[in-house]
Amino acid sequence: MSNTVSTSALRAQVWLKELMKDVEDSLYFKSRKMMGTDSNNIIQIKNELAKSAGDRVTFGLTLKIGGGITGDSELEGNEKAITSYAQSVIIDQIRNAARTTGKLDEQYVTYDMREDCKNQLSKWMVEFIERQIFNKLGGVTTLTLQDVGSVIHSAYATWSNSPNIVPAADEAAGTGTRYVCAKSTGIDAIASTDVLTTGLISKARVKSAISSLGTPAIQPLRIDGKEYLVLFIHPWQAYDLKVTGTVWATAQRDAQTRGESNPIFTGALGVWDGVIIHEHEYVPIAQSGAAFSVGATATNARVFRSLLCGRQAAVMAECKNPNGWVEETFDYKNKYGVATGLIGGIQKTAFNSIDYGVISLDTSSTDLS
Repeated sequence: MSNTVSTSALRAQVWLKELMKDVEDSLYFKSRKMMGTDSNNIIQIKNELAKSAGDRVTFGLTLKIGGGITGDSELEGNEKAITSYAQSVIIDQIRNAARTTGKLDEQYVTYDMREDCKNQLSKWMVEFIERQIFNKLGGVTTLTLQDVGSVIHSAYATWSNSPNIVPAADEAAGTGTRYVCAKSTGIDAIASTDVLTTGLISKARVKSAISSLGTPAIQPLRIDGKEYLVLFIHPWQAYDLKVTGTVWATAQRDAQTRGESNPIFTGALGVWDGVIIHEHEYVPIAQSGAAFSVGATATNARVFRSLLCGRQAAVMAECKNPNGWVEETFDYKNKYGVATGLIGGIQKTAFNSIDYGVISLDTSSTDLS
């Protein structure tokens, strides 16, 4: 009699598919239809490197064409040149692994340690990708960025690509082409009372629609025939928005967005002035005495960098990942280990050194610690 034995290499392929599906299903941007291959997404996926070799994906960003002629005026000789810029996303690799203590320890527990390894590594990869997206969008390059109460995942702030930062001159002035600050005298003067308001949201939205030579307006997402921007705020900022004034509460009570079926409205706090508001704990934070980018002025108080996003605010390059799930045994097969990783890249888009699809909005907040 012959027994059929499964092939370990095939098992690894199955687990890789399951892990990647878990990651994809869990990504905040993916599950809410903010992430995809077409340009009507906040995070555009570029998968050319999944089919061919290379160290980067390069694509073009263009300004809208202007001009035109009237009547029977001659068109020939009056054509307009389209201004375009190249944006590159460089790829890198990130890996992690888990190893069991040994067969005796595995005997002690009632859960499947192999399954637990997969689940824990899946959570790690989701967190890594999402923190990368938020840090890139916020122009975070400093390694001393801190979360509320603890140092966060900032050691990888410049993984794959170093993002375009908010210019120090803009932060000092409290305003800029792609920047709004709750303190008109600049980020280093922010106090704990300079919290997020509906007025600041409207100010950022108006700024997003202003275009000039070399500075395109931020393109809103087209959702069910309407145009929206999306603002990501920290839960502490959300508290101030909901509690410190009556304007937000009144607007949401009278709004009709609860009936929207598009996934982008799922979990949203509400809509204000054409902006869908989402709260997320990975919104960048700089503690008092810290800064968002290397060389920037330290903040006077804790600062939350909320992010007003339109189309193609960032790009994620996806690659073939043959080592996405690797199983090994150690110590004469007494210990079991598994490793996973990601080969790809994430970058904020910039047009002529100006952020293409995001405005940074800095405020402090009520201290909820």
